[in-house]
Amino acid sequence: QEFNMIGYYVYIYILEAAAYGVPQIRKRLFIVASKRELENPFPLPTHGVLTNQQMSLFGENLKFCPTLWDAISDLPTLEAGEGKEESNYVKKPLNEYQKLLRNGNKILFNHKAMNHTQRMVERFATMTWGNSGKDVPKHLQPRQRNSKKISQKIYDQNNRRLHPDKPCHTIPASFYANFVHPYQHRNFTAREGARIQSFPDSFKFMGKPTVVSHKLLSREGRLAEKHLCQYNQIGNAVPPLLAKAIADNILKQL
Repeated sequence: QEFNMIGYYVYIYILEAAAYGVPQIRKRLFIVASKRELENPFPLPTHGVLTNQQMSLFGENLKFCPTLWDAISDLPTLEAGEGKEESNYVKKPLNEYQKLLRNGNKILFNHKAMNHTQRMVERFATMTWGNSGKDVPKHLQPRQRNSKKISQKIYDQNNRRLHPDKPCHTIPASFYANFVHPYQHRNFTAREGARIQSFPDSFKFMGKPTVVSHKLLSREGRLAEKHLCQYNQIGNAVPPLLAKAIADNILKQL
């Protein structure tokens, strides 16, 4: 109402990132305010997550949304703790999505796997697609902090092994602890998360890979290092392909 009072037309809509070529199920509320009335304030979907048969039933001329594996299958295989902030590609792009995001880039940034304990690697090794921490054998389930006792609070959304042939679940700011690679026994790297969010490979994320606690930095006199970590930057972002679709649609009407 306040926007209307100062002469703006306001449009509100929930957009699904997968409908614009992002390999991820991610619904977010968007608000567009314009001094002139827009005929189509939000872009029409360009991609679908349906099967061929389902798409033909609806008569929609949509492209297939890339899957998780479409997004990351060309990236080097890593064990826990392996990788570097700058490294080389070992494969050529395997599909159009990978070609789009690589765009001739020569250096692979931010593809460094997190360190995991041997116990955590063993836990991940027991998990099939769709499993999370609560589905592993009792002796490998997460322990209480600073204890060898099995935790009574095991969250279903933590450390879930994702299916390669489906779009990824929503990437949150804490995705370093939410998801397990579909084939490798580790969490996602920052670059894998960036691919799922549709960031181009030329975009280099700076800062620490994961969150460093305020108490630790304060105790060690390192508060100057308190910045948004790479995983937070990626998980909090609007997927670039979705942002581009919105911007291009508005630009056509100006």
